[in-house]
Amino acid sequence: MNINSQVDQSSGERFTLSAQAYRKVAIVALALIAIIVVTGAAVRLTGSGLGCEDWPNCSSGEFVEFGNPNQTIEQVNRLFTGLVSASVIAAVLGSLRRRPYRRDLVWWSAGLVAGVIGQIVLGGITVLVDLHPAAVGAHFLLSMILVSDATILVWKASHEPGPTRPRVSPANLNLSRVAVATAALLMVTGPIVTGSGPHAGDEKSPRFDLLIPDVARVHSLNMWLFLIISVILLVRLGRAKTPSDILRRGYFLLIVILIQGGIGYTQYELGIPAWLVLAHIAGATLLVGTVLWFHLGLSSVMATDSAATESQTSRIPGQSEESLSPT
Repeated sequence: MNINSQVDQSSGERFTLSAQAYRKVAIVALALIAIIVVTGAAVRLTGSGLGCEDWPNCSSGEFVEFGNPNQTIEQVNRLFTGLVSASVIAAVLGSLRRRPYRRDLVWWSAGLVAGVIGQIVLGGITVLVDLHPAAVGAHFLLSMILVSDATILVWKASHEPGPTRPRVSPANLNLSRVAVATAALLMVTGPIVTGSGPHAGDEKSPRFDLLIPDVARVHSLNMWLFLIISVILLVRLGRAKTPSDILRRGYFLLIVILIQGGIGYTQYELGIPAWLVLAHIAGATLLVGTVLWFHLGLSSVMATDSAATESQTSRIPGQSEESLSPT
């Protein structure tokens, strides 16, 4: 290796991230994405969804305007979106500079950028259609997809790469997949309830032409199905002498489900107060991350192949075998 190539390689490797440092970057991205779900909900619950009459400007051609409380809440949420955008960009750039390099982390972090761009565009559409509940619901659903993507990114950044093998029986693994699918359905039935009620984003915004008791009952049955499947799965795992770390994550998931269900019933009985709806949305965000974290833990990287896979994925695209060999 000549001197010039040594200089190029040393300068190129100067700004790199360790695996531990990149994991922290991914955790920050996940935390900010979860927070903006809650701040976005606060915009809707305070009736500030149309606090700014235009997008990307607020009103009167001004990009930043805090003329009244509704404008302030909407503008703060929009500006916080900038922090989220910076965090996901950092996740992508960090994945490119992480050593050892891993292609899977690049793809999952790129998914965050695509999701945030989609959120920005969808946010503009939501304002332009006067907060139609279908657009608001799609906005929330995309947020849950982003939370899922970020959760998977953190999990993968916390573990070695390579093919995985189940740590539980195929039947229990499939039952867990059903639980994840049922939880995903909750993220659809929930916004339908919200879009039919008093907290759809603005007092004058349109609503779904559905009766609250009917859609709330469907959402409740969805939650009960998710709970029953989760309990059956945990009982089966307990009888199968499953590793303790899996059971701990499963019990935590069960606690989250029970608390979330309790909040849901309480808010309905109290006439859907805004602060409980906000707590329910925060719980939904936690629920998505928790059920995915639990499901991912049911498999582990195959020890026999992990070392070889790490060696292959650590190589930067375009890097030759010679550049990897000692000088």
